[in-house]
Amino acid sequence: MATTEYPYLYHGSHGDAVRAHEEELWERSFRENVCCARAIEKALRQDENLSSDCAGQVLKEFGHKRVSFVLAHTVRELEGVPAVRQEISDETRKWARGFHVVPDAEYGRYYCVDTATALLNEFVEQTQQAYQALGLFSHEHCAAGMYDGNVKGKILVLSPSVLKESAWSQESQLWLATGGFGCDPKASGRAIYAACLGDGEETRWNREDFIGALDGQYLPEWVREKLEQLQGQKQEQTAAPMMGGMKMG
Repeated sequence: MATTEYPYLYHGSHGDAVRAHEEELWERSFRENVCCARAIEKALRQDENLSSDCAGQVLKEFGHKRVSFVLAHTVRELEGVPAVRQEISDETRKWARGFHVVPDAEYGRYYCVDTATALLNEFVEQTQQAYQALGLFSHEHCAAGMYDGNVKGKILVLSPSVLKESAWSQESQLWLATGGFGCDPKASGRAIYAACLGDGEETRWNREDFIGALDGQYLPEWVREKLEQLQGQKQEQTAAPMMGGMKMG
């Protein structure tokens, strides 16, 4: 589980920020993006043989979200350059497509990583491996997506992208859907009310905040115990009003 809190990552372009009156928020994120890109370049220059921890120090300094954003943005930019397009590995392309990156024609070039494509492919691979080592749930752990049927009563996997990195853990990802129009993919509403199986917090999310419903084969043992606990609490809450209405002899 990550413990460091990193600066906010703004996903929109400068134009988006202007229209939303969020220029200051965008500028802080933009400066971090530029610093991150330069840090990646420095790491690659200083570690010509790309040791297994080349990406590790950059990830520690800037976090997985920003490093992945900058790398995915760089891949997008390079795919538009015919001379180097074919040098990007299929694995790198596939990985980059998994991130929401809004093109920014005016400012995006400033946080594009300037390095050999072969090194970029290797750095992306190390970034993937470091992320996988965190043990977070992903699409491959889900039996159904958010549009494959009603998910009320099911255990949903919250996308790491909506969580702060300091809260990245399996406990923070698993939520029991308790209601809301967002549970039904045919409904126009997006709201899903759910209880966190890690700490019991109950809150509202949007349907798109979740990856899907957890496949039962990946259900941790601690979740079974938590479900029994939540069910017991619900029964107690239901019985309380009835007790209050009983006549005492």
